[in-house]
Amino acid sequence: MHILLRGVLVLVFTSWLCTSCVDPASSVSLALPADRDDTAVYLLAASERHIRSVPLKALNTNAQTGTIDDPEKSDVMCFAFEKSPTMFGLTDSGLYALELEFEPLEFTGQSSRTAPINPNAIQTDAAQFAVGLLYANDFSAFGKLKENFRPQHPVTAKLLPRGTLTVSIGFAGIAVGTAHMRGFMVWAKSALKLKSAAIVPVRYGWLKDGAALWYGTTADGDVIPPELCTEANVPLRTELPKPSAVIQARYAGKGGRDSIGIHFDKTQPVNLTAGQKQPRLSFQCGDKSISVYRAPNVYRLTLDGCLFPDAFFTIEQTGAERLSNADTLPGTGGQADTGAMVCGITIEYSTPSLMTPITADPGLIPDWPQEQWRQPSYELFSWEQFPSVLIFDFADYSVQDAHLKRLSFFAEKKGFTGKLLFDEELASLHGFNAHDYRAEALAAFFQKAEAESFPLNKAELHLRKILFHNGIIIRTEAGIEAGEGAIVSISRQSERDLRYRFITHECLHGIYFTEESFRDTVTEAFRKTDPRAVLFLRRYFEIYPSLQYDTDDDYLMQNEFMAYLLQQSSSFLQHYFTQIAWFRLMNTAEPALCRYIRKTKAVGFVRAAAHMESFLYTAWGIKGGRIYLANMETL
Repeated sequence: MHILLRGVLVLVFTSWLCTSCVDPASSVSLALPADRDDTAVYLLAASERHIRSVPLKALNTNAQTGTIDDPEKSDVMCFAFEKSPTMFGLTDSGLYALELEFEPLEFTGQSSRTAPINPNAIQTDAAQFAVGLLYANDFSAFGKLKENFRPQHPVTAKLLPRGTLTVSIGFAGIAVGTAHMRGFMVWAKSALKLKSAAIVPVRYGWLKDGAALWYGTTADGDVIPPELCTEANVPLRTELPKPSAVIQARYAGKGGRDSIGIHFDKTQPVNLTAGQKQPRLSFQCGDKSISVYRAPNVYRLTLDGCLFPDAFFTIEQTGAERLSNADTLPGTGGQADTGAMVCGITIEYSTPSLMTPITADPGLIPDWPQEQWRQPSYELFSWEQFPSVLIFDFADYSVQDAHLKRLSFFAEKKGFTGKLLFDEELASLHGFNAHDYRAEALAAFFQKAEAESFPLNKAELHLRKILFHNGIIIRTEAGIEAGEGAIVSISRQSERDLRYRFITHECLHGIYFTEESFRDTVTEAFRKTDPRAVLFLRRYFEIYPSLQYDTDDDYLMQNEFMAYLLQQSSSFLQHYFTQIAWFRLMNTAEPALCRYIRKTKAVGFVRAAAHMESFLYTAWGIKGGRIYLANMETL
């Protein structure tokens, strides 16, 4: 991301005495990490090194200790930010938020606190709590709060959660803009403590973790929904402003993106067994319907903001399949409602490099609006469930060939592996309509080209930059070596049904490349499969003109064996291997093998696919013909 997080602010309270409105020269200490010159966003903890101090002014006695311990006597604490270019840059940018964490205190009935600055500063209907930003016009020319100051747009709550409450207020609003934010105040009718304060990248929404609640909103103010503060189910409908719309006047056209997260409760893990029904949730987002399969160890679904063009993002849960007693989630005791699995909806803003992939589930990519691509020739994605697998969606076959055709012969084509072919040699040859390559093959290709000063084209040189940027290949003293991950690709020139088949096939390769446990399972299934069935597939790979895999490469052979068996659902597998059109070609070259596959009804393939699919399903919630967890349709 290109947001430069200049610092995370952490309150450090000192024990000096202050009056209701302290002298501007008096302050408490505020820890601010040193500026960083790289392009990633860092959420820095107070314990991190390189922290420098800047003053934060405590404007009343409660603010000195960060507590409201006797609300009947004093129910307010107020703070002012330091007047410095650094603070003004953070508060005026719109890219950051003030994040405050509170915890409830037991009221002792004893207090030496003075009266609040203004007992009537906040008047809300039955509110128990409020926090709001303070602006320049709330202060006198001498830096003291005016007697009749009033937070213009507070965040209020009629109830407080039993655990901690964290409120994040963005330094921007549709109504208030971004300028002249100079501090904040807290008001409460029950005893509480301000545990920490930080300036963090802006994020809106809500998250519940047991009794703890995080709530993020704009500087326009908000009301925290009461149901979030109770143990009842979370709200089914959430409406959030998109950060890009809030700050668009300042940052329009600078590549910013909204990232929407649907969060799932870690206290309700999903453990799947073969044959068990998979939990599935459904949502409506404007004119789009989204279905989400739950899977082991997956606690977030990311949706890119470009899929939802409106300035406000609205999501409503419309369905949740119930599990029978036989399919109960662990720890739920009886019938489990998958609707209770959602524990948060958030939306945040970033400015990623063009070489940084968009996080997405593969089910969303085939129908991704091409007009929302960041560049005309391709879009780059990262598979959310397997983040080191990058997915290219190319505009057409010619663009895909420019990036990957030479690589395909170097890595996989029989008689060409390990060789770098010149353009004139490639011209009459067919590569692939979709591609997949592991880090080792990519590193070997680019290392050989560099060592031999081979003339790669512009697309290949651009691909190399992307691979370096994402750590799939790395540079060492020995040259270019494998990092972590893999790439796969599909093309918009393929018909829609083929795009789904291709992305399934290629993403299966991505798992094979990056997950050793799956490779071991594939090897086991391959070795147990009827040798005549394996020979049939081997001959198909060699005979079919557009394939011509190097079948002497055991790694490649097992990888393709797996992908061709699992690229379609198990119910279609037998038909695929006994009746599809290409069988006529095999009949001519290998009639005996074809008769054998028909006679056995491809049972060897069916058994091998079932073995591998069982592993995929129990480990990651995906199966043959469906590697996605999410899909989206326009209503």
